[in-house]
Amino acid sequence: PSTLNYIKTVENFLGASGIWPSNIFSDKLQPLVFRVHRQTLPYHTMLIVFGGLHYLSDNFHRMSFLDMGHMILSTFLAMVTAMRSVVPNLKVYAALVTKLGREIHLMHFAHKGPYYEEMNKMVDKASYIYTKFIVVVMYLAMLMFNFAPMYNNAKNVLISKTENYTMEFALYYSYPGFKPLNYFPTTTLYNFYLSYNCGIMLCGLDLVLFLMIFQLIGHVYILRHNLENFPSPKNKVVLNIGDLPRYKNKENCIVEMFDAKENEEVRVRLAECIEHHKIIIRFTDEISIVFGPILAFNYMFHMVGCCLLLLECSAGNQIIRYGPLTTVVFGQLIQISVMFETLGAETEKLKDSAYFVPWECMNTSNRRTAHIMLHKMQDKISIKALGLAAVGVNTMTGILKTTFSY
Repeated sequence: PSTLNYIKTVENFLGASGIWPSNIFSDKLQPLVFRVHRQTLPYHTMLIVFGGLHYLSDNFHRMSFLDMGHMILSTFLAMVTAMRSVVPNLKVYAALVTKLGREIHLMHFAHKGPYYEEMNKMVDKASYIYTKFIVVVMYLAMLMFNFAPMYNNAKNVLISKTENYTMEFALYYSYPGFKPLNYFPTTTLYNFYLSYNCGIMLCGLDLVLFLMIFQLIGHVYILRHNLENFPSPKNKVVLNIGDLPRYKNKENCIVEMFDAKENEEVRVRLAECIEHHKIIIRFTDEISIVFGPILAFNYMFHMVGCCLLLLECSAGNQIIRYGPLTTVVFGQLIQISVMFETLGAETEKLKDSAYFVPWECMNTSNRRTAHIMLHKMQDKISIKALGLAAVGVNTMTGILKTTFSY
């Protein structure tokens, strides 16, 4: 998979932050600067959270309603960034992404048949388009969020020469003995760095999660195809039922049954389907363990952040600054929900596909195996936020309704 264009984009886009571990396809270590950046990011992002709260408490009575909304929003974004920046440092996360690249990716299954190869190409195409889209939107949102205060500063200081004008920042924070205005150039550059990290953590982790879901959906499609196109018996068997009293003077019954050799092939195919289903379930459970807390905090952030973003956008002169960020946050909520709903809907069809298997033509042993498989596929595969709220369209609809009503 390292030869694919979208994987190369992901490596360049997320390599420095550690969201895409550098040793997935090779044993090379990440450069020292990247490792220091990855390991220290949670700490200095939490410092920004405390700095934002300190600034909010110091200027609470002097701030306008919209400025207060901006402060609460930026502090929440810093919290989200701080929480998400811990994830790339976890061994369980690195193991999950490595498993995606080395085992789960459909390229490792493409040699098994034409449908495998076709599904691999389809998933790769969807992943490529989505990767490019996320990268463009993330950089656009980051630039626009920082461009608005820079434009206002240039307009009022260099062009209009407004007297007693207070310089604007993209992010506001203060500490005892430290005032951002005293270090304007440094603080502005540092705000760019913080905005970049926020965008990477918001969009980058979701991008990796979506790439995993794309692969899982591809696996589900392949499993359904294998079940629905299960081979039928090649020969028909004649059952002599004329001698039985209840069937006296009736013609013999012709049925399709697998012979001994075919039953052995059926046993192997059933075992492959069950193992494939186990792979899907196992990887889904691992995703839930790693991303469950993130998705739970995400929903809490969306409850507050979506309301504040709509409020800020309602001030017409702020649409350039908050428009792209609003698009990213609402898009994130909708995409996550729709993606997981699609995965759940496709896995729910597995039980019907399992029933398509010609179990009535098998011997007793294979029928028992088919029965176990059918039983295992009754449950819908879904990912829950901390094991509580199901990630899907229903939760998204509830959040959007609450957001717009607020």
